[in-house]
Amino acid sequence: MDDENLNKSSWRNLINIDSVYNSDRQRQAFSLFTMIAFAIVVLGFLLLSNYDVYSPILSVALLVANMTIIACTVYFFKTGKLEVVSLITMLIIFIMCIALIYTGGKENTALYWLMFYPVVTFATLGVKLGLWLSGFLLVCCLGLLYGPNIGQVDYVDVEKSRFMASFGLVFVFSFIGEFFRQKSHASIAEITLSQKKDAYTDQLTGAANRRFVTSHFFNLVSDCPDEYLPFSILLLDLDHFKSINDNYGHDSGDTVLIEFTKMLESHFSCDSIKARYGGEEFVVILPKATIQIAEHIANNFRESVANTTLLNVDSKNVALTCSIGVAQVNKLSDYNDALKQADRCLYKAKETGRNKVVSAFM
Repeated sequence: MDDENLNKSSWRNLINIDSVYNSDRQRQAFSLFTMIAFAIVVLGFLLLSNYDVYSPILSVALLVANMTIIACTVYFFKTGKLEVVSLITMLIIFIMCIALIYTGGKENTALYWLMFYPVVTFATLGVKLGLWLSGFLLVCCLGLLYGPNIGQVDYVDVEKSRFMASFGLVFVFSFIGEFFRQKSHASIAEITLSQKKDAYTDQLTGAANRRFVTSHFFNLVSDCPDEYLPFSILLLDLDHFKSINDNYGHDSGDTVLIEFTKMLESHFSCDSIKARYGGEEFVVILPKATIQIAEHIANNFRESVANTTLLNVDSKNVALTCSIGVAQVNKLSDYNDALKQADRCLYKAKETGRNKVVSAFM
């Protein structure tokens, strides 16, 4: 496995920037429910105060729109599906806007109520869906105002032209604002993710570092314990690593660490966590693995290291081995105790001859 593949290790895919996306989701939710609150009050007031003036089509449209918007709000609080609720709500408002244009509302003032639609649609649905819905409403406005008479009310020419010019400007500037806001948000998210990956990466080996385990992996386990627990900890240490630095130089020591990391990546499954804890010490976390399974896996890896050349100096193969301590974590709060157990097991493996796996059976 080359360095490029090493840098694309699966642990990086676990890094997320949910806080960045959550803030944008909160913005969308706030925009949507501000509009919903406004719509429920205004539509209800208009219907109650003008039901004897409005045409039956408009009255029914207002009533259905209000009831559907209320139902969508209840659905959101039960499911949390913001995107679905946003789309349904804006489709209902879209239909209501068509009814307003068609009937004219009270004294043909309906067109004024359409101006808000592009602003809210882009804010709640984003660029793509906002463009489709707002653009389609613009086309429908053109058809109803300048197309054949199919029963809709008549608007004077100056009113139609001024409305189309105003609505077009609101549409264009709403699109521009949301397009560049979304582009800026994507850039910020990309930079944040890159910085977070750098903070969690060991610069020499490209593996995860201790900070990744304690700051990010713990959160994943806490959020989805059934996907990880119980898990086993393997604490690994290269035997006689100091002699490599002393006899062949620190560059050779760095080469050994890099090659050892590549072995970790290739030997252990993609859903396991491999991290450099410092110096020649590494930790491997095996999700959903009992200590018995982990011990078997650790022994296979230990044998593989002993049979692999990690360093070649002046055409001379330098043999290396590793010692491994194993412990099991049944709940996240036990992690530190289990890590200490694995460390004691690792010390025992070193003390009793090295190139061994010692487990803390519980």
